[in-house]
Amino acid sequence: WTRRPLRSARVPAPGPGRRGAMRQTAKGRLGRAQTAALPKDADTTPVARLSTTRRASDTDVLSESARCRVQDKIRVAFESFHADDNVAALPGKQRAHSVEDLVAVGAEALQAAEEAAQDVAQAIPFLPLTLIYGFSAVWLLLRLAIYAVLITPGLTAYIWAYFFDARIIRRVRYGPNRRNFLDVYLPPAAKLAQEGKADPLPVVVGVMGGAWVMGHRSWNTQLGLRLIDAEVILVAVDYRNFPIGQVPDMVEDVAVALKWVHANIALFGGDPSNVVLHSQSAGAHLSALLLLERSLMEAQGTLSSTYSLGSLKACILFSGPYDLEALQPHMESRGLKASLLRRLSVDGDLVGCSPFLLLESAEWKRGGAEAAAFLPPIYIFHGTADQAVPVWSSQRFARKLEETGVKGVTLDVRAGLTHTMPLIEAPLRGDCDMQLQVILPFLLGKEKAQERLASMPVRRRRLPEPVVRAAEYVMPY
Repeated sequence: WTRRPLRSARVPAPGPGRRGAMRQTAKGRLGRAQTAALPKDADTTPVARLSTTRRASDTDVLSESARCRVQDKIRVAFESFHADDNVAALPGKQRAHSVEDLVAVGAEALQAAEEAAQDVAQAIPFLPLTLIYGFSAVWLLLRLAIYAVLITPGLTAYIWAYFFDARIIRRVRYGPNRRNFLDVYLPPAAKLAQEGKADPLPVVVGVMGGAWVMGHRSWNTQLGLRLIDAEVILVAVDYRNFPIGQVPDMVEDVAVALKWVHANIALFGGDPSNVVLHSQSAGAHLSALLLLERSLMEAQGTLSSTYSLGSLKACILFSGPYDLEALQPHMESRGLKASLLRRLSVDGDLVGCSPFLLLESAEWKRGGAEAAAFLPPIYIFHGTADQAVPVWSSQRFARKLEETGVKGVTLDVRAGLTHTMPLIEAPLRGDCDMQLQVILPFLLGKEKAQERLASMPVRRRRLPEPVVRAAEYVMPY
């Protein structure tokens, strides 16, 4: 592995006048946004007008210039790990010959205790930032804590399974950086596939959300256990959170994880030619940015790798924010400071870290038609009651993809669903498997997917209905 020359994310200590300067900068940006012309595809309702405004001065040339710093860093990251693309095919000690070898490599790479201590040490400078977000942020945090208390009894079975279920291979290292670990959820049939006695199993790569700051791969446990029932392998991926990493670091981690899956999942009994990328919230943002950047590079012929993300059966995006600039007024309207979004980006460049704005750039207009050929089918899912990321985020992104020539885009808007309902509240109720209903048709075909869903064990209710309703009421997202 080769580390690319991307500076580590830092949270600068506010010097004299710095906080005031940041406040004036934020006010200036918000003022320009409120007086700018609306995007052509924006809704005309007052809430939508506030949420979808962007600076009218952002021409294509300026957007491309602003994006180049982030793009260069992402592309250096791509080139650094693609130089290693054939490492899995090398003979001798350089190749892992079994699942046990891969697990041993991950265990020896870095001790869990050391990494946890380093994570806490680097997160300490970030903690004071939460104090400047104001009363609204504290109130939202309190509601989130009450929500966690209410749902924890229903999650105890998943917590126990994550640490003690033998079907879950935890903490497999896939890359050289901090938090570069993944978990593999193996159905019993995977053992037969490893021995060559059965066909390889379909694979789902799960990239969780967490507002770029608090996600963990264990959040995929509920989905992983349900996919085990469906005889599908899940690879749950971790990536560097802020402040350990910024958006280019996170995109790099997701890219390296996908490369690892392509090279090694056959050792676990998985089929590398039958893979779906499934991501949610912040993970959906990172996956979308990776797909678009990678497709441009493939169209330009700047990658030496033979592996293409276009070989994925689908990329499924749940409730993602795809235009970070347009999201700022929405965050401000909920009493949250938008400065976190700028800190996530290199030099505060939100343009270079927004998939929607990449589609508006001069570079995509020049090579987007060729790049679209390297994209897999894209399925975009969102709920109309989502308060964390408004539904217009997915609607605008899907519309922009189609306008720029991308084929195979599906937009699925569900009435009344919140940000977490398909992932948490619905499973706790024992309701229908919304995620599996979306995922399985891409892996098995529609008819076989229906048969598989019908043959699966009935999901049991984990919490009484009054408790779930109370959790939904206090949930701030």
